Amino acid sequence: MMKPNPKTVKITMDGKEFLVPEGSTILEAAQRNGIPIPTLCHHPALSNWGGCRMCVVEVDGSPKLTASCVMPVREGMEVVTSNERILEARRTVLEFLFAERNHNCMFCPQSGDCELQALAYELGMDHLTMSFSFNAFPTDVTSESMTIDHNRCILCGRCVRACAEIAGTHVLNFHNRGPRNLVGLDLHASREESTCYGCGVCLQVCPTGAITNRYRTHYAVKGHSKEWETKESRCTECGLLCPTLVRVQDRTLIRVDGKLSADKARPDRGQLCYKGRFEILKSGGRRLVRPMVKGKDGTWKEESWDRCLALVAENLKAIRRAEGGDALFGLASSALSNEELLQFRELMARGCSAGHVGSFDSRHFHAVSKAWELKGEPLQEASWKMIPEADFILLLGADPYQTQPMISTLVRRAILERGIPVGVAGDMDHTPPFAAFPFSVKDEDLPLFIRAFRAAVAEAGKKPSQKSKGSAQSKGRLEAGVPKGAKKAFQDMVSAFVRSTRPLILVGAALTGLESPSAFQDAVKLALAKGLDPGNVLRLMVLKPFGNSVGAWKLGLSSNGVSKAVGSWKGGLLCLGHPKDLDSTAVAELRSLDFLGVISPYFPETLADAASAVIPKPLGLESRGTYMSVDGWETGFVEKVLEPPEGVKDSWEIFNILADQIGFRRKFKTWEDLSQKAQKAIKSWKPAHP
Repeated sequence: MMKPNPKTVKITMDGKEFLVPEGSTILEAAQRNGIPIPTLCHHPALSNWGGCRMCVVEVDGSPKLTASCVMPVREGMEVVTSNERILEARRTVLEFLFAERNHNCMFCPQSGDCELQALAYELGMDHLTMSFSFNAFPTDVTSESMTIDHNRCILCGRCVRACAEIAGTHVLNFHNRGPRNLVGLDLHASREESTCYGCGVCLQVCPTGAITNRYRTHYAVKGHSKEWETKESRCTECGLLCPTLVRVQDRTLIRVDGKLSADKARPDRGQLCYKGRFEILKSGGRRLVRPMVKGKDGTWKEESWDRCLALVAENLKAIRRAEGGDALFGLASSALSNEELLQFRELMARGCSAGHVGSFDSRHFHAVSKAWELKGEPLQEASWKMIPEADFILLLGADPYQTQPMISTLVRRAILERGIPVGVAGDMDHTPPFAAFPFSVKDEDLPLFIRAFRAAVAEAGKKPSQKSKGSAQSKGRLEAGVPKGAKKAFQDMVSAFVRSTRPLILVGAALTGLESPSAFQDAVKLALAKGLDPGNVLRLMVLKPFGNSVGAWKLGLSSNGVSKAVGSWKGGLLCLGHPKDLDSTAVAELRSLDFLGVISPYFPETLADAASAVIPKPLGLESRGTYMSVDGWETGFVEKVLEPPEGVKDSWEIFNILADQIGFRRKFKTWEDLSQKAQKAIKSWKPAHP
């Protein structure tokens, strides 16, 4: 006879015996064995609370019912999950919830997708046996993305726990007492005025219509889940490749959620940031569904695919014949897939013999690439998944809230949950709360600050007999890098960095975007001073500007001449991606071109006066593709989840047609062939020598 696992206990549930893990709750044991118990305040990704009392069960025949979500199992426990007494208790609790607030399902945008409503149907509650006792509560519509209607709140506390445990912000909490109790932000602030980061995790866990999405509301009002389709995907907005659940209805994306669960294998715990949840639902402008060509009078007119693509090819060939390949260049957004970027590079570099092929963020790559072999061998930058194990975090010219908001969340959680010291040098607009060492440093002063910090760290690591006095001039230069009035805090940060055994340096665009790469090289040398992890892993990570910057750089879209040459050359350029991602300086310089063609999902309003032809392409979710993570450690495949507007061709088909018309023979017969070559090109990439 097999003996039971010593880490399990035997319980009886509804007359059946089960072996369940020791330490699990009754609710978890029931769910593990397929026994339904209703819940409202419980969520598998959050801590157990036991506030709603919907999950009450009978334990060992006790006259007092017990909340199953907080009661741990024990050997020999006998549990009844459903009988008339239990059902009556649940119905009573449900009636109180309906009576205490204005849950008018007919006018609620969550009708048909509401856990409270579903429980009413399940328990057969079609009317109330008690009178309504609620007063009118406020509604907060100050947020661009979310609405809070306190009249539909059941005070389950899910949003409060999610805000603290997952988002790491502690913005939401219970205010007032008794019948005036409600969930508020900060000290009764509105959403707009509060310190809320707008990640929307509270929206995702809300079981009612108390917190609702302001985007795509005309679809949400329809209500019934059978009318939409839920598909798994990944977010490519910032390069963390967060898993997502997307809702699609009528060929339209109506909602995006993270894959919240009890599994905490990923540091993000299934959360999404404001970019992945809301930005993707925003319109990028006027959607292109037909190719357009600018007439001689400056007006835009729709044109056939064949004619528009032929016009682009003819102009590129004419400029190449007249002025040579150096008068042609390509510019692509690093938000696009590896497959699109490779095909674009092949078309421009080989098909058109373009002198310059780069990405919107090429200038950041040049600072980074020259530092990767400072040790004499290739270095691997740190993974963003190392943040939860770091014992000191230093942000240099980085604003993760703007570039990778989830990393901002991980830094906040590291401070609040583990109390690790965090140093910040740069813009103070989105400094992590409770950062131990915040220093407001202008972009142009970052090199001096880093040099001073590196010198101070080196000096702190020496024995007293080894420390050099140095000249007054050298000391003056180093002291110039320390913010005024912050010498003590600066020295404390140096000491914390020296004591750390697993520090992590996060470098941002303010540093990599500088004209000289020396400051970034100093940051790399600072990280090298703390040693390398196995595999030549440097404890430094670069927060890239776009979701697939690593893919673009490794595929060779990193020409150093694009940003400098555009303003001075009269030539032709083919731009791939939405020009809104170009900075204003680049947009102004593009107006000097003889020919500009744009391939974009949206009409390029900022380049309308400079462009000659615009070609529509699918959005990211309207085509499949692979993307590199922000740290270069992972490649993620994103399946097509939406159909593009009728008549819009896939990118690889557009490039194949252009290749034919230019006379470039190297085409990709299938998308699979294209994808394999993209992966091969990425794997063969090696950093440039300084």
